[in-house]
Amino acid sequence: MAGDVKGPRTRSTLPREEARRRYVEIGELAVLEQVRRDAVRLDEESIAVGPFARLDANAVAALDGKTRGAITNVFGSQAAFQADTMALALSAVDWVERVEYPDPSAFADAEAWLDALLEVESARGPSHAAEPVVGYATLWALWLSAVPYGLWSERVSRPSIDEQLQHLDRLEEVLRGALDSFGLALRDGTTVRDLASALASLVEGVWLNQCLTRRHPSEPSEPIATLLRRSGRLLWLGATLPR
Repeated sequence: MAGDVKGPRTRSTLPREEARRRYVEIGELAVLEQVRRDAVRLDEESIAVGPFARLDANAVAALDGKTRGAITNVFGSQAAFQADTMALALSAVDWVERVEYPDPSAFADAEAWLDALLEVESARGPSHAAEPVVGYATLWALWLSAVPYGLWSERVSRPSIDEQLQHLDRLEEVLRGALDSFGLALRDGTTVRDLASALASLVEGVWLNQCLTRRHPSEPSEPIATLLRRSGRLLWLGATLPR
């Protein structure tokens, strides 16, 4: 039909660099739309996204001295294997239960205990250039690849929120013990949950830096853990006071 006939295409009149920027911006939007479509699919069927979608059953089986058939016999298909691997990697509640926080009674003052607590939190996070191993730190970094899908997918966001709440419960428990042990109280309007939430947010924020460097971003002579300790002290001092 005449209405379906498109006119002749014309070349862009934009300067080359402006045209490059325009198409890159359009491309960014196209990527986001693809992520949203995949996120919707995640909640409708069991699929893998991001690096999990590139997981090669042949290569994995070979690491165990087997062929791809060993995996497909168990999972039914490579796609199912990819989806199950992603689901396990995104659910880290078992790892959080294994965290051993320092006992406040073993420290002379709250500042020494807090430093030890934050050293533990730094050490259990990702470390730039570390060897790939199955552990909480590397799985947390791998989880980052799925975070954009969590904007639209409950399958990604739900286990992440469950893990966050579990982390907060653990922190709240240890913070209550520390406040009692050192004879401290919280300032008016502040709850233990507030302090736990602030510390947890700080920890994961610094972990983002730990993915990229082992040194303090602003003070290369200091390890990355210094960033967490100093920032953590600010939170602690702003939230606590003697009873």
